[in-house]
Amino acid sequence: MIGRWRRRHRPDAEPPEPAEPFGTADGPGRRHRAVLDSRPAGIKLARRITVTVLTGWGLHPRTTVHDAAVLAVTELAANAVRHAAPRSPSFELSLVLSPRHLDVAVRDRHPAPAALPGPGAGGGLAALAELAAELGGALALLPAPDGGKSVRARLALDPVAATGPRPAPATPLEQP
Repeated sequence: MIGRWRRRHRPDAEPPEPAEPFGTADGPGRRHRAVLDSRPAGIKLARRITVTVLTGWGLHPRTTVHDAAVLAVTELAANAVRHAAPRSPSFELSLVLSPRHLDVAVRDRHPAPAALPGPGAGGGLAALAELAAELGGALALLPAPDGGKSVRARLALDPVAATGPRPAPATPLEQP
């Protein structure tokens, strides 16, 4: 225990993350990062962390963006555990809140490239890409500098403003 404390408090250790809040391209924002084990328990913990952090940031459960973010974290963490665990013993969960977007990302260190599903594909990532698009965002696959990859779901905080108002449902035609 003392050895871990000394390693964390060495003067030549990496500087800590910037304090909250920080600036983003969209303006001031918040971020949270956590490194979790690539085991099934890591999926559950990633989900709990996401709920706790988002609620603390004012995005309450049972709202569209909150629930979509929790779903995204669950899918991305499950993929990291299912597909990358043999080569990546841990994965990183990243939550970034800006005035306009919530970015949810999971990064692993597995060197194999991944591909995002194309239009009409099935599976969890395809459903997540569709959900992100419906909420005025997108799903992106980004190479990590250490040879791994990061999958990010960007969700607009105001889906109506991002995608425009939805047309009113058509009324049924009256039959003579």
